[in-house]
Amino acid sequence: MSPALHVHIQAHLGEDLSLDVLSAKASLSPAHFQRTFQALVGETPKNYVARLRLERAAFRLLIHDATLLDIALDCGFQNHETFTRAFRRRFGMPPSSYRAWARTQVHQRPETAAEQPDDAYSISETKIRRLHRAHLAFIRHVGPYEAVSDTLFDSLEAWATNQGLAGPRIWMGIGHDAPGTTRPEHVRFDAALVLRSAFTPRVPIGHQVFEGGEFGVTTHAGPFITLPAAYAAIFPRVTQLPNYQLIGLPAVEIYQTTRVNARLQLNVTDICLPVVGSGSGPSSRLPQRQES
Repeated sequence: MSPALHVHIQAHLGEDLSLDVLSAKASLSPAHFQRTFQALVGETPKNYVARLRLERAAFRLLIHDATLLDIALDCGFQNHETFTRAFRRRFGMPPSSYRAWARTQVHQRPETAAEQPDDAYSISETKIRRLHRAHLAFIRHVGPYEAVSDTLFDSLEAWATNQGLAGPRIWMGIGHDAPGTTRPEHVRFDAALVLRSAFTPRVPIGHQVFEGGEFGVTTHAGPFITLPAAYAAIFPRVTQLPNYQLIGLPAVEIYQTTRVNARLQLNVTDICLPVVGSGSGPSSRLPQRQES
C-alpha cells in the first residue's frame, strides 16, 4: 500500500473517505482494496478512518473550546448524535465528559516523564516561529514512539545518496498521534528528510508536503529518551501562550544534526507544536538543501 494513501487519509479526515473513494484513489477495485488494506494495516479502511477521526476529535476536545458539533463536523462526522455514539464506544464516555476529564490530566506528568531527573535535559523558552512549506521524503513507523529506530533515518540517507542528492541534510520527525489517546500499537511517526522539490516515491519511501505555518518552538538538548519529559513540560506552556491557540497535531521535530543518532547523550532538537493566533511570529525558514 503506497504511503501516499495514508498521507491522503490524514489530510482529508473531514471529507468523504468511503471505500469507493479510497479504492479509486488506489486504482483498485473496492473488494481488492479492502483485502489489501486490511492485510497490511490490520484494520478495515472504514475502521481505520473512524479511529483516526475519533482520535483527532479527542485531542481537539482537550485543546479547543469549539462546540461539540463543530468538532464533530471538522472530524468528518455528519451530525452530533453519530459523533457522540461513536465517541462513547471508543472512549467509554460522551465527548463532554471526556473534555472535562482530559483537561484535568494536562498538568500531570506521565510516568515515563517523571522518571527523568530534572538535570537530564534542558529546554529553551518557547517562541512563536513560522516554518515554511517543504517537500519531504519519509518512512513511516507504526508503534510506540519509544520504539522508533534511527535506522529509519539511515535508510533515508542511503536512498538520498543513491538518488545523487547532495547535502547538507535536514532531518525531521513527525508525530501524528497523542500517546494516551491513540493505543501504542497504532501510533504513527514519520522519519523525514527535507527535499527541494517533489519526486516520484517508491515503497518504502513516501512523499508528503509539510505545509508549514506558525509553531510554538522549543529547543531540547539531551538524549532522546528524555523527549517525553520535555513534551510534558512544553505542552502546558504552549496551551498558555498569549494570543495563540494550540492547534493540536502533528508534533514536528527538527534535528540539529547531520546524522540522527539515538545513542548520543546530547542531541539538539527543535520541538515544534502548531498554533494559530492573531499575531505573527518571526519567520524561521527551513534551510534550503542543495541538490546536484
